[in-house]
Amino acid sequence: MTGLGRHWDMAGSFAAYAIPAVLMAVAFVIKLPLLRRAWQDPILRATALLLGIGALIFASLPPGNLHRINEATGVPNFAGVWVYSLLTAYCGACLWLIITWREPPSAVRRRRTRLVWIAYAVIIVGLWVTFALGDHHVERLRDLDTYYANTPWMREHTMLYLVAHMVSAVVAAAILWAWFQEVADKWLRRAVVCLQVAYALGFIFDVAKVAAIVARWAGRDWDYLSTYVAPPFAIAEAFLVSVGFIAGQAGPYCDERRRLWRTHRSLEPLWREMLTVGASPAPATGRVSGAELRLELRRAAINDGLLRLSPYLSGARRERARRQAVAAGHTECTARGIAGAVDILVAVDALRTAARGPAGPAGQTHDPYASDTPYASGTPDVPDLPGVPDLPDVPDTPDVPDLPGVPDTGPHPHPQVRHAAHDDSPTDLPDRELESVAYALRVHSPVVETLRRQAAATEGLITHA
Repeated sequence: MTGLGRHWDMAGSFAAYAIPAVLMAVAFVIKLPLLRRAWQDPILRATALLLGIGALIFASLPPGNLHRINEATGVPNFAGVWVYSLLTAYCGACLWLIITWREPPSAVRRRRTRLVWIAYAVIIVGLWVTFALGDHHVERLRDLDTYYANTPWMREHTMLYLVAHMVSAVVAAAILWAWFQEVADKWLRRAVVCLQVAYALGFIFDVAKVAAIVARWAGRDWDYLSTYVAPPFAIAEAFLVSVGFIAGQAGPYCDERRRLWRTHRSLEPLWREMLTVGASPAPATGRVSGAELRLELRRAAINDGLLRLSPYLSGARRERARRQAVAAGHTECTARGIAGAVDILVAVDALRTAARGPAGPAGQTHDPYASDTPYASGTPDVPDLPGVPDLPDVPDTPDVPDLPGVPDTGPHPHPQVRHAAHDDSPTDLPDRELESVAYALRVHSPVVETLRRQAAATEGLITHA
């Protein structure tokens, strides 16, 4: 057995404990600001407690650190009861978190979590009492369990923490198995599976430890099970438990951040188009503002632009473009995005045309609707989409008189544009279509540009590049 210990001695490796300790400590520090802001959240409290205790356990377990703890206290094997107490508290924190995570707030949940902590508090007290009553004057850093397996009170001390750990593993696995049948969220299912594997490894750790101790009672030497075989399972269990709890909570958060980032990026073409009509760009927010705030600022800039374009948007124009896009072979969803993009671009042209104002002296901007404009004698040649028939021209409508007593607020759109803005169709784009419109601007820009020119020519507008 000496060869096995020499070739496979994870329990004696400092890195085997240092890496999980650092990871848990970092996760605990990351949780602290949120814990201060939301101390009343029981799941957050349980997670922070779990990470903090786990970091302390792994920081204490390297043999060199165990010796330092013994020297600092002046009590041989004090590190043993210290680690066993932390491990017992860790088991209680795991059960607390599982119960709190699974069950909604209720008197039953409070009663169950209270029973868990009472039971594990009693066990911790029992560990200190048996340690105080036992004879443990010889320091043992690697084989405390088996070395004192036949020593009164130290024998009970060791079995107490092993039974507590084994019971917590079995109870947690049973709760998780029943919960797995009800879980639909992908991250929660992954977390439950991860925790089930962790507690299975923890059960193997307990079996190996108990087998080595029982072998000592029978006069056999199976100490290698306790010294070399069991510790890797305990390390893997603690690591997977932490990963499972963190992934179950951080996974949905990361998915939501990713969704916000993708939406923010997908809206960029539409956002840039809105900036061309005078909408103020979103202020620089830096990284601290978060993806949600940046997305809200981008949506606000888009909505500001759409508000300015609202007199020139047309549901009828959008419907014509949608039918043409469907006739060209696009799906209904894509066609709606293309139609929205065409409606917005034509509205931009209409807004710019109205802003140019009446004709002025030579060299200044002229009236696009005067008799010498390019569109006075007809519409320009516009490339057609293959297989899409031309739509008839929209007839002119008389100008709409201003309401008495209402002051003029700016340049009036062309009569045809005004007609488009006052038809019976809705003139605003629902928020759910903004992403499909931005996608059409980015992916289907040739089709959008062709339909835009056709719609502008039909309405007698000048398109702007």
